[in-house]
Amino acid sequence: MAFVLNLPKIVPIKGVGTKNPLMRLFLDLFSFEALFVLFLFAGRYKADPRFAFFPVDPTVLFLVASMAIGLILLFQEKIYLPGTYALGIWVVFIVYLWISMVWGVGRSYGREKVMLATVMNTWCLIAGAMIMANSRERVSRFMRLVIMFAFWLGIEALIAWSKQGFRGRILINNGDSYLGFGRVCGLGAIIACAFWATRKGLDFTRIGLMALLGMFMLVLLIGGGRGPLIAGIVPMLLIAVIGWRVSRSGRVRVMKMQIPILIALVGIIGVIVYSFTSPDADLGALATLNRFRGIVSGDLESHSDLRRSLNLENAILGISRAPIFGHGIGSWPIIVNNSDYQDHPHNMILEILYESGLVGLAIVACVFIVLTRKINVHRLRTDPLLLAAAMMSVNVFMNAMTSGDLPENRQVFAMLGLLLVRSPEEEESEDAAEDDDDSSPEGDEPPDIDEEGDLSEFRRLRPRTEERWMQADEPL
Repeated sequence: MAFVLNLPKIVPIKGVGTKNPLMRLFLDLFSFEALFVLFLFAGRYKADPRFAFFPVDPTVLFLVASMAIGLILLFQEKIYLPGTYALGIWVVFIVYLWISMVWGVGRSYGREKVMLATVMNTWCLIAGAMIMANSRERVSRFMRLVIMFAFWLGIEALIAWSKQGFRGRILINNGDSYLGFGRVCGLGAIIACAFWATRKGLDFTRIGLMALLGMFMLVLLIGGGRGPLIAGIVPMLLIAVIGWRVSRSGRVRVMKMQIPILIALVGIIGVIVYSFTSPDADLGALATLNRFRGIVSGDLESHSDLRRSLNLENAILGISRAPIFGHGIGSWPIIVNNSDYQDHPHNMILEILYESGLVGLAIVACVFIVLTRKINVHRLRTDPLLLAAAMMSVNVFMNAMTSGDLPENRQVFAMLGLLLVRSPEEEESEDAAEDDDDSSPEGDEPPDIDEEGDLSEFRRLRPRTEERWMQADEPL
């Protein structure tokens, strides 16, 4: 369902379909999706001195660039109504956040936070739900670019790991930590897994996807991020869930794509269990598993563990004091720490409940419902793009439950927006309808009415009509 704006086209909007991988790579790198990926993950590279040549902050630069191209695309292409519905509900939530400043105690951080959420989160929702979801070609290109970006970060992580003796947590690009590159590599692993599992045969592409999946999983194991590892593995279970099918005769059938995923997951879980239970296992090379062992042994070994535990207690206590409307945007650091700086519960749901109450959470839940209403088991089994988008959404949502405030978790709204991707049948019928409209000749349109010419013709014919009637009356 879409709404057409009759505006002139400024630049070509359709990608050139090609099977040449080099040409496709060239088209991918010079696209709206490339600008959006550089904006979405700007935090992963902007501190790197190799990219100091950017005249301004890359986040701002690629935000403005992607918005400029994206707005042109919105004017040129059809407005995707399912994404528009989600945007309308999200705008209600943004307005509610601005109003919450009236009763809230947030000051500097609160104003900055609501401004960033208004601009960046809203733009991520528009880009995902209205621009990319409107075209399967765009969604596919976005996923290819995410894999390319994750591949680069993965190589950087492996190089850093080798330089420090294959031990310890890793920092890359002048300070990007395990949470940053781990989340992106988790997305890369999920996309590779989704397309590997749904692809038939054993061709070069499937072998390449298998190699990428192995590399990304290795990066998650050595990086030190427990959240990114869990958020990378759990979405893959979605393939196992949709793989079971019960026939009318009561037999359970297993889809072929489920078998290799189950084998791989059992292997990974087996390695983790062995590492935890074997006292002789050396986990020094696998920093992530080493940190998990601390939890199993009952030791909260890091400051982040203690802080998350304390945040949970403060969040539950604060929510109980203002459950309906919350304490207002940006109120967490002032109430909890008596300071006005960036701080939050490190959990998106607790953050929304604390600052905007049940009212705010209900509005956000409506946004999620609208974005997920196109999902069903049949499409997940038959549409690799939707399956990958669903797995990516689970991944970013799980990561949002452990760190980041609302503006920092803008990836959630971009990935959720992809869940509205058109089905192949819907896109084919839409293209066929466009072709029919374009093939209609201009001559089929009704000509303009010339009132003066029509009136003169009427006057010219009228005397003849009267004369004919008079001749017909004469024999009578």
